[in-house]
Amino acid sequence: MDAITTPRELLDRLATHGDAPALLVVCGDRLETTTFQEIVEQARRLASGLRDAGIETGEFVALYGPNRPEWVIARFAIAAAGAIAVAVDDMLPESEIVPFLRDSGSKHLFTTEANAAALRQDFDPTQMSFHLLDRDDETPLGRGWRAMLADRPGELPEIARDAPAMVVYTSGTTGAPKSFLLTYANLANNVNAIAAAKLIGPDDRALLPLPLDNVYPYVVGLLTPLVAGAAVVFPEEITGPAVVHALGLSKATAMVGVPRLYAAMVAGIRTRVAARGRLPARIFDSLLTLSIWLQRRFGIRVGRRLFGALHRQIDPDLRVLACGGARLEPSLVWSLEGLGWEVRGGYGLAEVGSVFSANFPGQKLIGSEGKPIHDGQIRIDQPDAEGIGEIQLRGTSVFAGYRNNPDANALAFTEDGWFRTGDLGLLDAEGYLYITGRAKEMIVLGGGKNVFPEELEKLYATSPYVTEIALLERSGDLVGLIVPDLAAVKESGYRRIEDALRVSLAELSRPLPGFQRLSGFAIARAPLPRTRLGKYRRFLLPELYEAAQAGTPPRATAELSPEDRVLLTNPLAEQLLQLFKERYPGKPVGLDASPQLDLGIDSLEWVGLTLELEQRFGVTLTDEDIADLGCLRDVVALALRKADQGAKPAPKPTVELDPTTWLRPTGPLLVALGRALHGFNWLLMRTLFRLRREGQAALPAEGACLLVANHVSDLDPLALAAALPPQLRHRVYWGGDAVRLFGGPLAASLGRALHVFPVDERAPAASLAGAAEVLRRGQALAWFPESWRSPDGELQRFFPGVGRLVSDFEGSVVPVFIDGTFAAMPRWQRLPRLRPLRVVFGEPTASSDLATTDDPEAITEALRERLAALIQASRGQP
Repeated sequence: MDAITTPRELLDRLATHGDAPALLVVCGDRLETTTFQEIVEQARRLASGLRDAGIETGEFVALYGPNRPEWVIARFAIAAAGAIAVAVDDMLPESEIVPFLRDSGSKHLFTTEANAAALRQDFDPTQMSFHLLDRDDETPLGRGWRAMLADRPGELPEIARDAPAMVVYTSGTTGAPKSFLLTYANLANNVNAIAAAKLIGPDDRALLPLPLDNVYPYVVGLLTPLVAGAAVVFPEEITGPAVVHALGLSKATAMVGVPRLYAAMVAGIRTRVAARGRLPARIFDSLLTLSIWLQRRFGIRVGRRLFGALHRQIDPDLRVLACGGARLEPSLVWSLEGLGWEVRGGYGLAEVGSVFSANFPGQKLIGSEGKPIHDGQIRIDQPDAEGIGEIQLRGTSVFAGYRNNPDANALAFTEDGWFRTGDLGLLDAEGYLYITGRAKEMIVLGGGKNVFPEELEKLYATSPYVTEIALLERSGDLVGLIVPDLAAVKESGYRRIEDALRVSLAELSRPLPGFQRLSGFAIARAPLPRTRLGKYRRFLLPELYEAAQAGTPPRATAELSPEDRVLLTNPLAEQLLQLFKERYPGKPVGLDASPQLDLGIDSLEWVGLTLELEQRFGVTLTDEDIADLGCLRDVVALALRKADQGAKPAPKPTVELDPTTWLRPTGPLLVALGRALHGFNWLLMRTLFRLRREGQAALPAEGACLLVANHVSDLDPLALAAALPPQLRHRVYWGGDAVRLFGGPLAASLGRALHVFPVDERAPAASLAGAAEVLRRGQALAWFPESWRSPDGELQRFFPGVGRLVSDFEGSVVPVFIDGTFAAMPRWQRLPRLRPLRVVFGEPTASSDLATTDDPEAITEALRERLAALIQASRGQP
């Protein structure tokens, strides 16, 4: 395949593909097709029209709109006319767009009618002409783009390979935008190298769910497939269901995405498997482990056969997953490879035209970023003993420097001309590149977006409740470490510091693009560490953030209004909130919680979440829906409205929850079975896990007794049962998950033998009724008020049901600390490790001494404080 460089060469290459489909746009259940010939003809005519309108070689022309064929035609026409494209993110607010457009000096803008309406107050017709991509006719805001088409293509200028092709803007906020130029040679170096690797060909269709204004989607997702003769597919929306729908409808063979998109894809697959039960989930994990092992050990790829049903369901033709924009974790690569897809990734930046090193056929090493493409060179500056240093680059792909910014250029290039990436990494003996971290202060988020923290810190520090704030990245998200102004919070009338900060920061972030909004924050009690010159010592921030986050756990709920109480009477509302609790453990899930600020849900996370909402509840959220959601209350209310319009009914409990069914006396056979199983468990815990117990002498021998324990592992009930004295062990009852533990008649019989009765969070009233009946009969009850296992081993918020139990019975309440089970078997581990366990029983307290108020939440909090005090004392903490 001959190399291409200039716009004329590009259009000539595209013309060779004739009437083959070039662009496929999903519109409901059909595909709208634009052929290569149509793109070429209209781009040439539009380029001639631009020249006729007086646009000169080297002039800046802007593009501000969503992915659509008209955008592509305009982009190619701008290049063919000799102008320089200024493409800006269609999702950015007006406040972000205006500085870019003013800085570029563009006099022509290709955009949509809605965007034109928003910008008209900033640019009058004498300053900028609007050409509407979604209109053909003349409007008060501007002319339809077709009005610019010349009757026939005319003579177009010759463009040199080193001529500037596009302007790229960094993510400015309060200061002047920072920008640079990429030449046709920069772009062509990427396109030609990737095309030569023959990852994609004329028979392929590449799904592109990323915005074309970004260098990576434009070069890798659009130019490269089109040059190879493949069709590019635009989904109708960038949500989970829309992406899956586009894959199946278009029969795409490749997809161009970012790490967060593929992580959501794998998470969605696992969620669907887990919903089918524990046995299918274990089979799935075993097959995936086998597939990965065969590929790593022998190079045998069996994923497509082992998971054929999955491929048929998603898209049987999907073969290649291209990834860029941020580092793709090796574990995620292996999961995707094990499932049967071929993953292609590499390393690059916008300053090098997108890709600089890649894992191409014949030189693929999972875990690395591959080898340099074409004439690229990589060196590691001042490597340490492990070979790690700053990654520096040289080659045709590298840009010439930042526009009108000599200070930035002095920092960006070495004296001998190498580009300083600011990334840390190493090269192995065979020349494969590995990324280990970042040297620059610039933060790279999980979706590939760059954030310059100082600018944003100045903005967020304008909050009256913030004394200091430093930004950092945690798990791919942007978070803040905040020293609050306690006096200002007190005067504001807010009862909680977190509430004041959450509301204030959300208001300040409204004009910002999503990736610049905080996904969470932690509150620091001391001034943040700085150098003598006043700069933050950023390498200390991650540890301080984790410590601050652990010390100030957020509350998950606030006092409910009468309207909220009515809202939550709908079973689907409870199930939706439970879904968020499961997906975002440790986050403050409640009706007032902000999906972005409190839960860290960004645009790519919505892909997996909307897919799960549709699969589990039949509720489909569109891009417009998501844009209007301010808090979880909005999510719940919208889902209920959509459910009333025809969603699947909420699932019903799978087992009978009537307590009399499970608490009736057992016969001698079940009694013997229960005692035998308890005996075996006691032996197992004492021998393999070296179980120790403390405080058991104070346990009440008779009467109603509520044992309240922390919950970090599936081993907790086993350890607690083995630690109980025999006379208490044989009369204690346990609540067991109705879905996980009661799958059939045998499970039901075992449940009765072991005094386990079903609880179902979808039917909390019936579940609490069973627990209350145990206590009313004067028996003992073991209860885990956190409901789900802690993700970090620390005590979580208690569900208020335990407060109702305490207020409704007379007897003893005993806090119980189960220690060591988190190290032995945390929630993500399938098999336990043999670690010593310990169960500590606190001093019994009369239920009447705890039930000093009618507020179940207050009783719940008092009980949690007692257990927290027991845990601290048992750990030797003050």
